[in-house]
Amino acid sequence: MFSNRLKAFIDHLGTSITAFEAKIGVSKGALAKPIKNGKTVGVEVLEKIFNEYPKVNLEWLVAGAGAMLKEGNVNSESLTSEETVTLSKNEYIDLQRKALQNQDDRIAALERELGRK
Repeated sequence: MFSNRLKAFIDHLGTSITAFEAKIGVSKGALAKPIKNGKTVGVEVLEKIFNEYPKVNLEWLVAGAGAMLKEGNVNSESLTSEETVTLSKNEYIDLQRKALQNQDDRIAALERELGRK
């Protein structure tokens, strides 16, 4: 689930959700509420995350695919950068489709495990 992965990344950084919100420039609660309620965030918030932390793996955060960080083992000090990452609408849609497919695959696997299908 997106909210769990976002919380895991924030925990990996060793910071609080409130401090993370301030670091990426979103209002207080913009991430805390979605994390608490198991929801996703909009593309604008994702862009702010990736602008501040370009080494987080976009596919992992959105779809749960791959490792948390790009380029293998990266320490939290090297996660921030002045690089700018911008997602096009189509890239965001593709990532959402992958996330939905991963969820469908997980549901099918759980149903098979329970003997429903």
